[in-house]
Amino acid sequence: MTGCGVFDRDELFLRPSQYEERTAFVPVGPERAWVVAPGARALYQRPIFEGYEQRISLANPTLLPGDNLLILRARDNIVPEARLVFEEFTRWTGGLPVPFEGLTSGELMRGEDELGAYFYAEYRSGADTVCVFGIRRLNGSQRQIPANGDVMDVQLRNCLRGSPEEALAPILAGSLRGSPRASQPDGTSRLLSPLAGPGH
Repeated sequence: MTGCGVFDRDELFLRPSQYEERTAFVPVGPERAWVVAPGARALYQRPIFEGYEQRISLANPTLLPGDNLLILRARDNIVPEARLVFEEFTRWTGGLPVPFEGLTSGELMRGEDELGAYFYAEYRSGADTVCVFGIRRLNGSQRQIPANGDVMDVQLRNCLRGSPEEALAPILAGSLRGSPRASQPDGTSRLLSPLAGPGH
């Protein structure tokens, strides 16, 4: 039965944040990635409260501090039409990355592609270095969501030498449509979609 597993008895009484604090990431092979992200270097995964999380380390060709990282959280028991709440989501992912620590939801710009809306901010350093922070929520109306999830929330921090469009590529439809080999932990999957905008 795919819904069954072995649990520590104490975990039944943990708050979601406590459960996630106790749950370590483990490295998994690139064939397990839920998306095809340009510049992907390493993939880590863990179970979270009512879902799974992947973190994909991206190459950082700049001298700016911090890691380029794509975070994907697939969860069930979420109303697919529910709005992504910026402050809540960034709290779950460990806070805002450098150099976006002071960013607020009101400062995010809006973009749109075949999967719907996404929200982002830019930071420039020198003549040719750009950093982007991006978020979006996908549901099951356009593409398969892994781990039997109802929604997949996505967060990106990516700094590179190039254009904002190049930096945003891992969060755009071309990457998020997914890898043909991508699979969830139990080997099945469901579908990705347009986003509900972040709550203010």
